[in-house]
Amino acid sequence: MKKTLLPAILLAFSFSSAQVGNVGINTNTPRVKLDVAGTYKSGKILTAPSSIPAVTSVEKDRYLLLNHSISDNTVKKINPSQANSPGIASIITYTLSNVNGDWVENFNTKINSDDYSLMVLSAYFDRDLYGVNIAIPSYGVKSVNSEWQIYADYSQLSSTSNGVWTIVCAVYPKTYVKIFPERGPFNLNGTTTGSDSTPILP
Repeated sequence: MKKTLLPAILLAFSFSSAQVGNVGINTNTPRVKLDVAGTYKSGKILTAPSSIPAVTSVEKDRYLLLNHSISDNTVKKINPSQANSPGIASIITYTLSNVNGDWVENFNTKINSDDYSLMVLSAYFDRDLYGVNIAIPSYGVKSVNSEWQIYADYSQLSSTSNGVWTIVCAVYPKTYVKIFPERGPFNLNGTTTGSDSTPILP
């Protein structure tokens, strides 16, 4: 018993001495003074005098992101007003030329729909359209085989030559977007109005 107890005590001591001064929440091996594996909420961020200043109450609405460097454990504010700084979303413009009249049935962006949300902000077609009906453009995105695909069309109208769609999209990592389950179907009983009986965000 004594032979097995001594190595166990030495192993426990060596492990604890390696972690002296570090506290971990949801982690057995904290890398810094406080290492949180998961999410946390902080009213203040305290930093050493040599590093960046804490985010003030005035700044908290402007600095949405903090960037943590794995190499040196520094935390820096990301200022979205700077043109070269990263942001929560990216804006991507797709120019689709020589489409069949005005119809884009699907354009595969190759963006992973499991990890990212894609939203069309605007769409513009560069040709005059002809037909007997009045129509507004129909455009959007759909997930096919875990990839976002864009569609665009003027229903029952067409141009006399192949045209160009300019489609501006926003893409967000799903870690920054709350995805609610699909709602409905809601029966409008043949009327033009309705409401959600159990709204997600009351």
